[in-house]
Amino acid sequence: MPEVEIPKIGKVNVSRVVDCTGQVCPKPQLEAKKACKEMVEGEIVEMLITNPASIEAVPKIITKSGCSVLGTIKDGNTWKLYFKK
Repeated sequence: MPEVEIPKIGKVNVSRVVDCTGQVCPKPQLEAKKACKEMVEGEIVEMLITNPASIEAVPKIITKSGCSVLGTIKDGNTWKLYFKK
């Protein structure tokens, strides 16, 4: 998987991409929760989100699910949200 530069974090290797482009609440939140549950310790996931409401809600779900948010990068109309277990 690709190596990504996250501001204030540096370069990381992404293990998996969860594509939620075009999806609205609650689908991205459910996908984030599922990804956190399936991840192994140290794994980094990139989640693609296009819904502004989801980019507000998903980080809270990630944190509640035992993962930590590393950062978010806006790329056009898509947010790339990175999180780690």
